[in-house]
Amino acid sequence: MTDHVSTELRREDSERILRTIADFFPAFGIIGSVIGLVSMLGGIGDTSIILKAIPIALTSTLYGIFFANFFLLPFAANLRERTNHELLLQKIIMEGVIAIDSEMNSAILKTKLESFLTPSERIEELVSYRKIKERFNIREETEDGSRDS
Repeated sequence: MTDHVSTELRREDSERILRTIADFFPAFGIIGSVIGLVSMLGGIGDTSIILKAIPIALTSTLYGIFFANFFLLPFAANLRERTNHELLLQKIIMEGVIAIDSEMNSAILKTKLESFLTPSERIEELVSYRKIKERFNIREETEDGSRDS
């Protein structure tokens, strides 16, 4: 149980760190833009310096926004989703083991464990009447009372 808690805490810490870094990345982009603009203003009479400074200013902002929104935040969200999924699986397994240990009826156990899932996640395989008849060797009676073979 402690491994479960420590894993969850470690992942929450990792997610929090990623989100914090993502919060700061646009600021670093703006800092790069300011540095580019300062160097651009430093060469106000020289167009070659201005032309070199503009791409630095624009790309630093772009990188800051890009890495924050298209790399770090999605990675943090993915980590949160995987953690939630693993915690749900662990809970289902624990409930199943406890129910088996207490010798719960298998139909009730199935219903209990399926309650953790959304309706779309519950896989219901419908079996045709023909397959049930074949499996249990069921023969239907005909109108004259004899059995169908």
